[in-house]
Amino acid sequence: MYIFLRHSKTKKTDEAGFVLILAMVILLVVSLFGIWALQTSNSELRVAGGSQQIEKQFNITEGASYSESGKIGFSLQPFYQVFDPDDAYQLLLPPTELDFDPGNDTDTSRATIAMLANGYAGELVPLDTWPWENMLSNYNNLPVNTDEFDYRYLTTYLFPDTAPLGYDATLFNAYKFRIQTAAAQTSVTVELGGTKIGPK
Repeated sequence: MYIFLRHSKTKKTDEAGFVLILAMVILLVVSLFGIWALQTSNSELRVAGGSQQIEKQFNITEGASYSESGKIGFSLQPFYQVFDPDDAYQLLLPPTELDFDPGNDTDTSRATIAMLANGYAGELVPLDTWPWENMLSNYNNLPVNTDEFDYRYLTTYLFPDTAPLGYDATLFNAYKFRIQTAAAQTSVTVELGGTKIGPK
């Protein structure tokens, strides 16, 4: 009788040790799974945040392109006038250094880009020479010292065109133009093209 009880007690003790080890292994697996889930969530948040920032910068760039193209033909920017239609691929540059870079963001001057443009007829003039502007026309680095609404832009007169169908060619003329813009915080470039129509 004594031997049987002793044997039973020993068996129970061995099983209790196994359950403890099994519980620790399960706890370790669950902990590793939790850590993996947290790291995956953090990675997804970073990817989503990056995508949101890229989308925002693209929207700023595209908005800047439309903003500049809206100034053509409405006397809002006199420097968008073409005085010699036969001079193809003219850069339509702001007339003064203050207009060229109102926020004092770059060392490039108006004279520098005008000189460089002679060697880039019909091609993309280097982006780091383009004029600067701000979507909000505010150069106090709002809203949080990021210059996030700053952009570079370049408007190019391409070549004269005939007045489109429906316009009197003796009274109206047209020219094709190209506007390129890039947000200050990204390398994304948006290019628009169009035709300006106006009285001769």
